[in-house]
Amino acid sequence: MKKNRIVRIVLILALIAACQAAVRMPASQKPAAPPPAADGLFDRAADSWDKGDYVAALQAFEALLRGPEAGRYFERIALITGELFEVRELTTDGRNPRFSPDGRFAAYDAGTGSSRVIRILDAANGFELLAEVRGWNGVFSPSGERLAYLRLKDTPEMEVLRKDMEKASAGEASDPRAAFTIQRQLASLEAKNCEIVLRDMTSGGESVLPDGGMLKGELVFGAAGREVWFVGAAESDTASNEIYAVAVDGASQTGAPRALTSGPGFKSAPVVVSGGKFLVYGQPSQSPFPRPPQTGPAAAAQSSTQPPAQSGRPSGGPSRRFAVLDLASGASKAFDGASPTPSADGSELAFIGREVAENTLIVLKLDGAWSQTTVKKTPESLSSPAFSPDGKRLAFEMSYTRNSEIFLIGTDGKNEVRLTREIQHDRTPRFLAPNLVLAIKGERRHSRSYLYDTETLAGTRLFHNNTVRTIAPEYEWAPDPTGNLLLIGAERDGDTISPERGVYLIDRAKKIGREALLGRLASQLAAEKALRARGEALSKPIAAEIRAVTERVSRTKLYEYQEALFSFDSKHVSQPGNQKAAEYIYKTFESFGYKPEYQWVPNRPNKTASVVAVLEGAANPELFYVMSSHYDSNVRSPGADDNSSATAVLLETARLLAGKPLPASVVLAAFTGEEAGFWGSQEFVRLAKERKLRVLAAVNNDMIGWTNDHRLDDTIRFTNAGVRDLLHAAAFGFSRLVTYDTRYVKSTDSVPLYEAFGDVIGGLGSYPLLGNPYYHQPTDLLETVNQELIAEAAKYNTAAVMLLASSPSPVRDIKAVRAGEGGLEISWAPNPEKGIAYYVVTWGPDDGPAIATKKVKVPHIRLPATNLKPGQKLRISVSAVNARGMVSWDEGRIVVEPAI
Repeated sequence: MKKNRIVRIVLILALIAACQAAVRMPASQKPAAPPPAADGLFDRAADSWDKGDYVAALQAFEALLRGPEAGRYFERIALITGELFEVRELTTDGRNPRFSPDGRFAAYDAGTGSSRVIRILDAANGFELLAEVRGWNGVFSPSGERLAYLRLKDTPEMEVLRKDMEKASAGEASDPRAAFTIQRQLASLEAKNCEIVLRDMTSGGESVLPDGGMLKGELVFGAAGREVWFVGAAESDTASNEIYAVAVDGASQTGAPRALTSGPGFKSAPVVVSGGKFLVYGQPSQSPFPRPPQTGPAAAAQSSTQPPAQSGRPSGGPSRRFAVLDLASGASKAFDGASPTPSADGSELAFIGREVAENTLIVLKLDGAWSQTTVKKTPESLSSPAFSPDGKRLAFEMSYTRNSEIFLIGTDGKNEVRLTREIQHDRTPRFLAPNLVLAIKGERRHSRSYLYDTETLAGTRLFHNNTVRTIAPEYEWAPDPTGNLLLIGAERDGDTISPERGVYLIDRAKKIGREALLGRLASQLAAEKALRARGEALSKPIAAEIRAVTERVSRTKLYEYQEALFSFDSKHVSQPGNQKAAEYIYKTFESFGYKPEYQWVPNRPNKTASVVAVLEGAANPELFYVMSSHYDSNVRSPGADDNSSATAVLLETARLLAGKPLPASVVLAAFTGEEAGFWGSQEFVRLAKERKLRVLAAVNNDMIGWTNDHRLDDTIRFTNAGVRDLLHAAAFGFSRLVTYDTRYVKSTDSVPLYEAFGDVIGGLGSYPLLGNPYYHQPTDLLETVNQELIAEAAKYNTAAVMLLASSPSPVRDIKAVRAGEGGLEISWAPNPEKGIAYYVVTWGPDDGPAIATKKVKVPHIRLPATNLKPGQKLRISVSAVNARGMVSWDEGRIVVEPAI
């Protein structure tokens, strides 16, 4: 007993001592408290988002935002699901956004050709539209009180050329170079027949400035705002041009322009240095003005590879030489270098030079002595220098481990800091504030803007479209003088096919609110649920069959295909590897039991062929679906991702489907010459038309094996929304692939397919678009391809072709005729597939949900009178359903005025 009491006393004393020690213990040494339960919920939600389980993620995010600790997660949820800052759409059709130097006004261009206009906005009063003027290339004076721009004086000759251009664009011209030739002629006439207009921003009054009858291009105001300077040339002068000044005040407007520059060679891209003492301009090797193409025998020597520039924009390409003009003395000094960038106070100029085998970042003193300091010297490529507001630091772009990153360095060459760390290219930095840099991430066809804190090195995405799956490529970024407001030119809707781009205003001082974020989550959740419901309904009748096939995807086989193709090195049409790859694909198709054909490309300087095999349909052999990829590569690249990745998936799809015909026929096409200008796909569509193939849809895959992180993601590139949704369904229903989407065909074999077969195109590409920093490089190596991603892409691809070839095609030729008692007689063409069981007809207001659905076995129906609100139209959708319950992969639609 006594012993037990002693033990208890010792334990009590020890406990007291421990408590006292804990009280005295510094906070940093105390055991961490267990994380709140909300942290676990957030982690699970973020993990679900990462895997593509967006429904679970969005539901959890909503629960967190409605909980007591919403503030802890608000910004993280906002940035995962979209934007943190408020964004306002200024227009759905605008380009070249800019602010006036004083920030009072903003402007953007809209329209094309002779219909181009400049829209001027009152930035100080809610960005209201102040004026719309017919013209382009507008620039504000330093005070913001004036705007100078180019305005076209149309001529009958230009009108004729535009009509010829319409015919050439529609394929009605016999000469394949006709559109290019006409475009150059038009651009040359625009440079000649435009005039320089000066607009007073207060009164709205305008006057035309004398231009000496010259060709006219880029405009800038002199530092004092009393002159407009322009790039000009006599029409007869094809070997040089100058930069001219014309006064904007009083009677001096009637005087002839005076040349600021002189001497041989071309001048372009004028930049007025702050303080007004110097003018910096490029010295390109080609004229900044488009010239009419040569005719006769000399025309054959003229290159058709580069499109002409619009007047007002340099066409000579990046210049590796520039000059600085001393405006007081008229003397100029030329420098070998690129990207000349003045400091904010005008005392220095940074540029990229070259010294033996190394690139240099140089700071040039603008003091007449032209002293230079080499800030950085490296064998890596350098570009895009930008001064900090105080002129003490430079941000610049430098290649690093095979891709470009943003770095900071003092103008004395000290304290270099790496700002970005991303496997994709980071580029084009600029300071918005002393410690804030705007930089762009990704390839130019899928650019995204980020803000970087130069102290913490933290990056924040700036712009998004607040959807789960649709990407929003950005193209232009224009900050106001404070750096708080930005104008961004972007395809926010993900549509890269239509020529329109939107202009959007971001205010960094205004973040979205809780209710706005909750509304975003609700919208995203509804859209994702609807997408999944459509996908599951579409695939349900044959889901088990698809899984039985996709379970046989072999990573071993996929790697074998890639390894073989990679071993041929470059597969460009000019290289021996091209024919070796074609022979390998042909023999591989043969080994699966197909009877492939070579489709030799005629009238080209290199002998090359696409390889095409057909899986004949069991029920509808006369109906065709195309599954394709290109097998050639860039001339200096082995093309592991671009495009052996998609070719391997094509071959594995062929293996899995061999001997198992689907209802419709499937064409498996490995195209040649994509990198040379769509040679193989153009010949394929020519032969398809010649053979009268009835192609219902085409899926073209390109660059699908690279991922910039641990996620298994790719981007669906489509023209048809039904194909898009089917491809999403193939991904989330039969693979672990996470898919995004964009309406996109450019620079791929989808272009000829789209032009030949219409709005029925889909396909897969990398996410982000063209994000692989190694494509078209010697570093596009097999070890950079994610084999797990390739395997999931093969499952997706096989499921996609099985769904397409097993489903009825969209209902066509829907017509509406008014009937008695306010009704409508709706009819359509019978579907071409055998075994159609019935049609589903749905109708309702065009801006709301459907109000009725009916099944019919014949291709027509009479709809009763429908009560709609004033201004509403009636939307009618028709789908076919076959005997197995498979529904059309896209609806046929028509919108009509309601019967009265």
